[in-house]
Amino acid sequence: MTPTQYSGWINTTSRVLERFFSDQSIAQKFVLVTKEDMANALSYLQDLITDINTGLFDPAGPLNAIDEAHFHLIIRRILENFDKHIYEMYQKPVHGNGTLKPEDLAEITLGNEYDVQRMLYSLIRPIFPESRVEVTNDGGYKGYRYDIFIDFYETVIEVKCSRPKMAERTLTEEIGSDSYHYLAKHIYFFIYDKEKIISNVDAFSKNYSKTYDTKQIKTVVIQPVSVI
Repeated sequence: MTPTQYSGWINTTSRVLERFFSDQSIAQKFVLVTKEDMANALSYLQDLITDINTGLFDPAGPLNAIDEAHFHLIIRRILENFDKHIYEMYQKPVHGNGTLKPEDLAEITLGNEYDVQRMLYSLIRPIFPESRVEVTNDGGYKGYRYDIFIDFYETVIEVKCSRPKMAERTLTEEIGSDSYHYLAKHIYFFIYDKEKIISNVDAFSKNYSKTYDTKQIKTVVIQPVSVI
């Protein structure tokens, strides 16, 4: 295990301990012992398992805790069904007894990636309040800005929106650069292909959903049925 991988393992494990134990000193002590060597870290975790089995600790987290697998399931559902939110909220005929007017909703349009980011974030933050936008990360050579960052789950969501006269190749170059420079464990590329420049959405999404180094990358492309 390389020093970078070891550091990543320490960070991930300490976050899991913080989430599932009310006593924060458990995670803090884990970080301290791991600074010495991995043998101490493994011994500490083994002792912790023994204490749990003997009933010394209750490792159960809060009832509303969302584990990593369900977190990614929720994120994928939000991204893959983004167009359904647009339809239900802005395009579907309004109820006659409501106060919302079709002409008012029609004024809300997605003109660029900042608009898409705002709408997407409004769907994510009620579920994951700790998520943040426009987070700057030091990439060494220069800083990089994460569109949406959920620190606890080590996840970045990069939002892109196609523009008139934009080439598909431009998107692939941006994804390649971001995949290389972004440091998060999980990276989602959410592409709102407003101009429908991607010729084969299925092939594009599959090609740019992969494991790169230690990063898990998932690409989701939405092409609107009608441009808004």
